[in-house]
Amino acid sequence: MSTELSTSTPGRVRPLRLLAALALSLAVITASNAGLSVIGTAIFSAPDDFCAFLPRNSVPMTLEWVALATIGWGLLAHYTVRAKWWFYQGTRVFVLVSWLASPLALATWRSVLGVVTLDLMVVVGATVTYLALTRIAPTTCRVTA
Repeated sequence: MSTELSTSTPGRVRPLRLLAALALSLAVITASNAGLSVIGTAIFSAPDDFCAFLPRNSVPMTLEWVALATIGWGLLAHYTVRAKWWFYQGTRVFVLVSWLASPLALATWRSVLGVVTLDLMVVVGATVTYLALTRIAPTTCRVTA
């Protein structure tokens, strides 16, 4: 059930809040990726050269995806009434597509538990981004009479 009013028109998101959500998402995801990378290599015996665990690869990719999600959230907030619902659905699709790509990593003879760790990174990143954008930069709905 949506908490948005059915008589409302698309809202807007404050740009400074959007930037704050972006910055917080990047900081939290980068820290969690670093921790999960250590777990993946030390505990799960993923190879040290597993490219998804290397900061030079994971940080720019995280920046790209969080920036795209932020732009998407801003556009949804501006053009749709049920922005939060649509953003949630988009986040679910992103995670599912990422998980479907996991067998490709396994096909390159990567560690199964390393790929599972990579999947955890995706879930943590998607969750953090979703929560940051919808809580820190919520839409302000305009009500029509």
